[in-house]
Amino acid sequence: MMNETIPLREALRRTLLNKYDNPAIGLHEFNRFIYTLYRDKSFEGVRIGKISAPEPDSRVLDITLSDLKTQGILSPVIEGVVYQISNKDQASAQQIACSITPYSYLAYLTAMEWHGITDRIPHIVHLVQSSQAQAKKLLNEQLAQEFPGISDIHPLLPKKVSSVGKIDGKELLIHNKKNFVMKRELYGSGGIRVTNIGETFLDMLKKPEMCGGFMHVMEVFEEYAKEYLPLIVKTVEKDGNSIDKARAGYILEDVCHLKHRTIDTWKRSVQRGGSRKLVASQPYKEVYSEVWCISLNL
Repeated sequence: MMNETIPLREALRRTLLNKYDNPAIGLHEFNRFIYTLYRDKSFEGVRIGKISAPEPDSRVLDITLSDLKTQGILSPVIEGVVYQISNKDQASAQQIACSITPYSYLAYLTAMEWHGITDRIPHIVHLVQSSQAQAKKLLNEQLAQEFPGISDIHPLLPKKVSSVGKIDGKELLIHNKKNFVMKRELYGSGGIRVTNIGETFLDMLKKPEMCGGFMHVMEVFEEYAKEYLPLIVKTVEKDGNSIDKARAGYILEDVCHLKHRTIDTWKRSVQRGGSRKLVASQPYKEVYSEVWCISLNL
């Protein structure tokens, strides 16, 4: 019927329950759905009734959120930041963390757990995120295509979160990163973004204290480095610095007894001299690798 209409809140309810796959949703993403309905003025070919403005105002956003909470469709996980959707599985701590801002991803021991290369049961969720300034820049680039002419972007900007209470029994530890690079959500993961396996191994070398400690890092390399050797070497070669290559080379070749032609190129470019250490946080020792020019200060 030409005159058929659908209320805004009903269109939004159907969007959340039937079209959105993730179990948790950030307030910025919730608001984005409302902006989209205002932009399109229709839902599944049916005109949305009683909206004529180009974008919603704060009153509409607040009332719509309140209404869906009252209906029990949304329940706060982090009040004002992230909400659980009623007909989805209970969101995990990792899914909730990734819902806080799209400009973030899981890393360190949390990524190791995700990839199945640690037997530890982490009590901390490590979340790497962009600065608020970079988030705004990335959002502006996205909105220029999605909502050209938008007058108020603030409802679409993820809330700045520095600390929250425990999520699903886990503490959230946020790491702000300069030169942040976006990551895609993993298909079928319920909203997870995470360092890939090569990046995760490189992070173990750069920040072992965030990855269960250096001895645990060594255990993980000994058990899994052979399986992932090409990816580890490719990532260290591309993104690692000279000390990363020296540490990776020593562990892969001398500890794990693995060979790779790229490791041989690292040997030829190793920096002589200085007081470089295998474990950055430990005191220097006189036990030394002549090949890799690092103190074996385990």
